[in-house]
Amino acid sequence: MLNLRPTTEADLPQLTRWEADAGTSVWLGTTGADWHAEALADPDQEHVVAVDGEAAVGFAVLAGLLGGEGVELRRMVVAGPLRGAGRGRGLLRAVLARAFGHHGAHRVWLDVKAHNHRARALYESEGFGHATTLAGAVAEDDGTFSDLVVMERRPDPDSVPV
Repeated sequence: MLNLRPTTEADLPQLTRWEADAGTSVWLGTTGADWHAEALADPDQEHVVAVDGEAAVGFAVLAGLLGGEGVELRRMVVAGPLRGAGRGRGLLRAVLARAFGHHGAHRVWLDVKAHNHRARALYESEGFGHATTLAGAVAEDDGTFSDLVVMERRPDPDSVPV
């Protein structure tokens, strides 16, 4: 199981390199150190790094912690060379435990580009369901527009808060 720790400013160069990876950047909106610095400074967001032993393997950002409308999984990234080994699933499970257990969320939601089949399959396999589709919501680099799928998950009624 992966552990989560608070992100620090010293982590930002590594995290922005992970985002710049061609296999990651295509799925993200705004990136960069300023985006992360804003998330770190915002009391309505929690920015965490996933560690396996001592090694950082990914990160996630939760938002909407103060609003009571559910917690958004705003961003989740696993280091490129480590994909395909279960770390994304481990990170997602750790973040859900954090959202439901520590933050008391009654639901966690996210949006994902409709054609990001790998991410959607992961989310579905971990209990996320389709909430709605936002047609043409994202402008792509090539001038086209992509749909966003909004997915949500409720806590497992048999789970014990972490």
